[in-house]
Amino acid sequence: MSKVAIIGYGNVGYHLAKRISSKRHEVTIFSRSTPEGYILSMDQLIPDSFDFIILTVPDDKIKEVSDSLETSEAVILHTSGANRVSDLEKHVKHGVMYPLQTFSRTKEIDFTSFPIFLEGSDEAEKDIFTFVRTFSNDVRLLTSSNRSKLHLAAVFACNFSNHMFHMSEKLLGDLDMKFQDIIPLVEETFKKAVELNPSKSQTGPAAREDEATINTHLEMLKDEKMKHMYRIITESIQENQ
Repeated sequence: MSKVAIIGYGNVGYHLAKRISSKRHEVTIFSRSTPEGYILSMDQLIPDSFDFIILTVPDDKIKEVSDSLETSEAVILHTSGANRVSDLEKHVKHGVMYPLQTFSRTKEIDFTSFPIFLEGSDEAEKDIFTFVRTFSNDVRLLTSSNRSKLHLAAVFACNFSNHMFHMSEKLLGDLDMKFQDIIPLVEETFKKAVELNPSKSQTGPAAREDEATINTHLEMLKDEKMKHMYRIITESIQENQ
């Protein structure tokens, strides 16, 4: 059993705390801004009291928080896909554990269903791997530069696709319909992408080069940003056929 400090209690911190504590590690949560109840303030954090300190703070705060911590024997980790491991270089034992998943406070997460990518200093990598294996079945090593590329791919697949769902939801609202009304379409689209690969499963007016339908859609869109988005995505689909 390890003693683990988690700094930050947003979506990632919340789910990591639940998962790690369920594997009989002792977890203490610290907050930079809103300590309350079982969440302690940063000035109560004594690094030498912990085996691992996990930073689940915004990417642009990782180095700042890391540099604010006293050096110790604890392994300092961040969970960002975009930030380099060198953000933690103040500490001899440091590394990254990047869970390739999207986290929301209100939805349970199955930690056995996705990989966690690791990177660590020579002094810490073995300990990080052993620790993460206690709560994940799929643990892989990945360098900072390759993790950034993976994170970029994840942004396209997850964040950008969800934004498209949001745009669809707005258009459906004009018809007094809900996003749930097109879920069968969305599910079949995803199913085909998995079974055939996305490069083989593209359909729609852009793929067919149906200029009449494309022009009709553009005329219907009154929001200039959505119109621009439609044009850019249409062109991208046609260029990548």
